[in-house]
Parts: sequence; C-alpha cells; structure tokens
Amino acid sequence: MSMPDTAVQLSRLPGEAQSGKSRQEADFWMNCVGAPLVLMEKQTLTVRYANANAAILFGRGLEGFGDCPVEELVGPEATLMLGQIWSVAPVGVPGEPFLIRAHVQGQERVLMVQVTKIAVEGEILRLFTFLDAPPQGSVTLAGWQENVISLLNWLPFGFEISGTDDQIQFANSTFKELFGYTQDEISNIEDWWRLAYPDPEYREFARTQWYDSITAARAENREMTPFDLDVATARGETRTIQFRHRTIGNFNVNMYIDVTRERSYAKELKVLADTDPLTGAMNRRRFFEEADRIHAECRKNGTSVTFLMLDIDHFKTINDRYGHGVGDQVLVAFTQRCRDILQPEDRFGRMGGEEFAVVLKRPDYGSVHAAAERLREVVRTLPFVIDTDSLMVTVSVGGAVCDLTESVGSAISRADNALYDAKKTGRDRVIVR
Repeated sequence: MSMPDTAVQLSRLPGEAQSGKSRQEADFWMNCVGAPLVLMEKQTLTVRYANANAAILFGRGLEGFGDCPVEELVGPEATLMLGQIWSVAPVGVPGEPFLIRAHVQGQERVLMVQVTKIAVEGEILRLFTFLDAPPQGSVTLAGWQENVISLLNWLPFGFEISGTDDQIQFANSTFKELFGYTQDEISNIEDWWRLAYPDPEYREFARTQWYDSITAARAENREMTPFDLDVATARGETRTIQFRHRTIGNFNVNMYIDVTRERSYAKELKVLADTDPLTGAMNRRRFFEEADRIHAECRKNGTSVTFLMLDIDHFKTINDRYGHGVGDQVLVAFTQRCRDILQPEDRFGRMGGEEFAVVLKRPDYGSVHAAAERLREVVRTLPFVIDTDSLMVTVSVGGAVCDLTESVGSAISRADNALYDAKKTGRDRVIVR
C-alpha cells in the first residue's frame, strides 16, 4: 500500500523540511495537503499542531489539539503501536506505512499511518499522516499486524527491523528494556555505534565484525553467523550480547540475545577447570598446556624457553608443627610472592603438595639464573607471618634451559633432577642446567 501523493509531498517538503520551518510555514504546508496530518513531540507523542483535515477526522477544533496526548485521538492500543514504530529515517524522509486499529470518536477504525521527522523552529518533531485504510482486507490485515507485534513484544530477546541503511524502523519492547536507549538518543546508526561502544578501538572492532559478517551472509543468502559483543547500555552496564541477522527483501531483521550470565558462568567454569583451588596458581593440567604452547611458539621463533621446578624446604615440618591450616596459608602466601616478581608472560603452576613450576622466556643463561635467584630470595628474605606465628621459609629451585630440539617432558625432567640436586646439597639454593 502507498500513501497519497499529497502526504508524501508534505513529508518531503521542498528543502525546508530538512533545514527547519517556522510554525507559520508548518501550518501553511499542513493545510495545503488533503490528508489528516498531526505534528507531535518526537518522544512523548503529545500533539503540537494539526491541520483542518485532522480536525474533521478526530472531531475536534484545531485549538483542541494543543498538548493533547495522542491516546485521546486514537485510543490506548493504537498509541502503544505508534510508540513501537521508531521511524528514524533522515529528516524529511517518510517511513514505511503501517496499519493501526484505532478508536476515533467512539468508533473503531483501521487507519493507515506514515511517520516522518521534520524540523520546526529548530526542534525535531514527528509528523503523522492518518488515512482510512482501503476497506478490502484491511481489518484482517490490521489484526494480523497487531498479533505479530504482540508476539514480537513477547519474545525474550531484542528484536529489530531496520532498512538496508541500518536505520531502525521497529524495535520490540525487549530491545528497549535491554539497552535502555530512546529514539532521541539513537536517532541514527552513528548514535548507536557511539553509545553502545564508547571505547573507540572496541567500536572499530565491533563495526568491522558487524559489517564483515553481514557482507559474508548476504553474499551466500544466509543468516549471519552469530557472534558476541560487549555492549554498553544506557544504565551504565556492560552486557554481552549475541547478534543474529538476516536480510529479508528490503529490510534487515536483527536479534539481540543477552548471554551475559551464560558467558560469565562459562568463564567461571574455565577458571575452576584451570586453577588450583587453594593457591589460585595454574593447576598441573593447565600448566602443561601452557608449557606446550610456549615451547612451540619459542621453537617457531628460534628462541629458548626455561622450566623451573620449586619445592618449599622442610614443608612437612611446618604442617607437623603448626597444622595443615597454617601450611595452606604458607602455600598461598608463597604463591603470591612468586607471582608478584614474575613477568606477565611467565607461567606459574602448582604441581602438587609444596611443589611448583615456572615457564620462563629469557634470552640467556645469566638472565634465567638471575630470575631463579630472585624467586629464592623473595621467599627467604622476609618471614611468613601467619596469625601470631612468624615463619622463616626457604625454597630450592632446579632449572633446565630447553633447546630447540628438546621436548617439554625431557626439559622438565632435567629441571626436576636439578631440583633434587639442590635439595640434596643443602637446600635453599638454585641449580640451573
């Protein structure tokens, strides 16, 4: 269905619609059109002006339109639907026509409505054109439209229909609840990018991901492969949203599924799977995964990697004298001291009991030995204060510099042998081979 030419002409007023009109000019042009026109505030749907044909349609004098809620003209159900139509096309460009079942002067009527933004005295307003829908099938069509919109509002995820220029035409109630932005705040697609992705670097990443994914999907006439992005909401929250998209005809259909909780649970489970529950260090399995990865990376780059094995001296004595609770606190404090002096790219893991391991990337034997000595010193220099007890603790360290042809298992075995020699020759010492 298309609106009469006169209505389209008004929504495309020559030049002035884009640059702004005075109140007198708006009144003049609106009364030149042979269709009911109502000018409303953009967000609240409160009437500012109406033309003579609108006065006839709604049965009230022109003076009766001032600050009149649109609900008084068309009823609550139609008003709800009018609020669902975003119509964020550029100023002066009419949106797609749609049908509403309205209550006008006490009677139910099916109206065809078209929305256009126009500027009046520097303010952006919404111009509604109301016409009686063509009778054949219009009541049935309006009923289907109402049912579809009710269904879309019931969906537990954000649903949006936009033009191929990404300007929103319809957004369901969940979309508004999820992101919290109003039509005024995201009146064009650039507003969305700016507000939803405030960090410029991440914004560029999100924009590239979006358009590259859509381009690939359109080229193969399929749904876009879903992906996640972190989106800033109007409430200041960051939500992890799964994006889904399909181009249908001249429209883009977008779905926004909030997966924040699910992704958070997945991260927590991964941390639990990879982490020693007492000390927070990598567990044995995760440590060997990282060791294999770093070893492969170093072989590719032609650089060396070193494995250190650490064992707290006389730890059984601590457990026997002070109890396992104190022993656990020593393990936690020991882990923290070691991690505090290691570099970000180093990896620290607990092998079991009081034995720990480190993966180091250092350029030569001297820097490896210095790093191992620093670990030994940070443990022995200051006592471990546990409750009222002050414990002096030392650690023995064995290390092996892995060459390009040696396996991870072989290098760690050599580091373990070096640790054994360090303990056998007096403890509280470093031996690196």
